Amino acid sequence: MSIEQLSAKDVAGPHLEALLHVFSAALGFSQRSHRVLSQGAAVRRHVDRAGFAAFGAFDSAGKLVGFSYGYASQPGLWWREQVNAALSNRQRSLWLADAFELVELHVHPAAQGQHLGSGLHDALMRQVLNRTALLSVMHRSERARQLYASRGWQVLVEDMRFSSDPATPFSVLGLAL
Repeated sequence: MSIEQLSAKDVAGPHLEALLHVFSAALGFSQRSHRVLSQGAAVRRHVDRAGFAAFGAFDSAGKLVGFSYGYASQPGLWWREQVNAALSNRQRSLWLADAFELVELHVHPAAQGQHLGSGLHDALMRQVLNRTALLSVMHRSERARQLYASRGWQVLVEDMRFSSDPATPFSVLGLAL
């Protein structure tokens, strides 16, 4: 297994289909579901954001089995505005002033348990020049929550409900860099 940096062109181009396969398998969605198809469109937008950085985990045959990516948080972006509304004034000034958004980190279930999530997290965070990082994690994603806790992330908002999926509880986490 190896972890390699991916360019924006890699993510939106030759690796996009594999990335969406990992995304769907990791979250238990059908590859043809609306959620996976809309994720493809989102990824194509995300690669053009300031500070975009991405990493892929590859098996010995060169197949993508995990990925992580994020970008600099900017006012006006949908996720940031949703989180901004849930934070206190003090939290906003501390966490949003110079933040990186860890947007996605997923490992295919067949490749889990090999520390790829940790490796993808650490590789991405080493590239970040911002003072803080933010992410949201589903409550049901216990392995992910354990990974982030082990890396020093702290809960900023315990029960976040995004307008796009109000039935699914998330937590918003922050990491001082």
